[in-house]
Amino acid sequence: MVRSVLFNAAFAGALGIASFGFSPSSAFAQVSGGAVHATAPLLRTSTVFVTPSAALAPAAKALALPPASLFTGPAPAGTAPDRVRDDGETLIDYDTARYEPAGFPIVGGTSDIGVMAGAVFTLTRFEGGIRPYKWNMDLVASASEKPGPNGVEIAQQSYLWQWDVPGLYGGTVRLNPAISYERTINQGYYGIGNATPVFPAGAQGGDLSRYNEFIAQEARVRHLTRMKLTRAFDLMIATTYRYVSPETYAGSRLVQDAAIQGGNGQPLVRGLQPLSLAQLGVGFIYDTRDNEFFPHRGMYHQVGVKLVQGLPVDGDVRYAEAGAILAGFLPVAHEFVVATRILVDAEAGNVPFYDLSRAGPFLSYDVIGGPQGVRGVPVGRYAGLVKAVANVEARRMLAAFRTFGQSMHVGGDVFFDTGRAFSDYSLNAVSDGSGVGLKYGAGAGAFLQWGQAAIFRVDVAYSPDAVAENPNLPLAFYVQDGMMF
Repeated sequence: MVRSVLFNAAFAGALGIASFGFSPSSAFAQVSGGAVHATAPLLRTSTVFVTPSAALAPAAKALALPPASLFTGPAPAGTAPDRVRDDGETLIDYDTARYEPAGFPIVGGTSDIGVMAGAVFTLTRFEGGIRPYKWNMDLVASASEKPGPNGVEIAQQSYLWQWDVPGLYGGTVRLNPAISYERTINQGYYGIGNATPVFPAGAQGGDLSRYNEFIAQEARVRHLTRMKLTRAFDLMIATTYRYVSPETYAGSRLVQDAAIQGGNGQPLVRGLQPLSLAQLGVGFIYDTRDNEFFPHRGMYHQVGVKLVQGLPVDGDVRYAEAGAILAGFLPVAHEFVVATRILVDAEAGNVPFYDLSRAGPFLSYDVIGGPQGVRGVPVGRYAGLVKAVANVEARRMLAAFRTFGQSMHVGGDVFFDTGRAFSDYSLNAVSDGSGVGLKYGAGAGAFLQWGQAAIFRVDVAYSPDAVAENPNLPLAFYVQDGMMF
């Protein structure tokens, strides 16, 4: 039933976009998995956006040009705007000065937050041959519905404003500020460790419907500065202010863990009180992809460090984080693309509990579980100071056709994800269990590429851990914008 609802919702959203006058020259978001997307999600990726993102360029594969991501300034000579792709679609005119507004509904969802719907408005300025545009501004509002203990409830609501300004200083600097707010009433917390049971022995009996949940509320102001160093290398500086105010449910695991003191006299969990978090991330990006929306070849690597200080200081939250996301794309026989990604993240210090299940050098993703980690594993299912995830996909575009005056491509993929968390740096904590401890998910997906930039994707994943979210069916469902990576 869920699969049918989400699948139909995705295509209803696509038709809605057509009726609202979407044009391929209005850049669509790549949720490269999710929300900063081009970078990477602005919001946690349990929020699934069909968002026009600010950091992406149109497809360049048919032109046999260098990677589109490199065109943050005037286009190189010989790339006339009236060139036509082999599917007959005219490419974007980057030279004529104009504003292009667009508004359309968005539809998506996951097994974690239910069915999501909302609306987006985007305003794009084209001028002077700057790619992918002179600037782009997005406004997004969405909410999701999911059955809860008291009936259908608004599981998540999200709001986002972002502005992307590429092509500064001769194409060497790109600025991307954003403001967002998100509230999720069923955010997962299953304890800290790689072997925590869904319901420990002491939790049996009574109403356990909210035992592994809490209310997550976060407002965020974020600014990315990306500076080109060489043709493939960029310097990334990410400055972020977060105001986080979680709320607990009576009798929940989080309430119980908050009362536990560790062997060193320190609390087991931090961050239950409202906190301001100031963070600075610095690192490098290596990008040789031939296409940011559906890469066929190349690499996209992100490596960085992050410092976080909580305020007020007596909240005792401060930590450092180092992370890397390494992705590669290789074309193989019969137009298949093998895409691989490795994510490694390590935190040190007094980390708030909600960041123990996130990772990323510049922007935060939900891992180990969730649509940016091991698909099929619920968000928040495993947490710790150290996290590692590996993903492999075999992708292929299967058919092409035209409708609404635009090109359409239909494709599919199969995937396998695996990963694990470590509670601490001893790497043998009791809460991590024994053995290799790898969690896994496997599944398949289908996607529709609308025009040059918009990709609607439906993934279905099996994982033994999916029973934590749905005891009767160990499957998870994701309706998203863009490829996972």
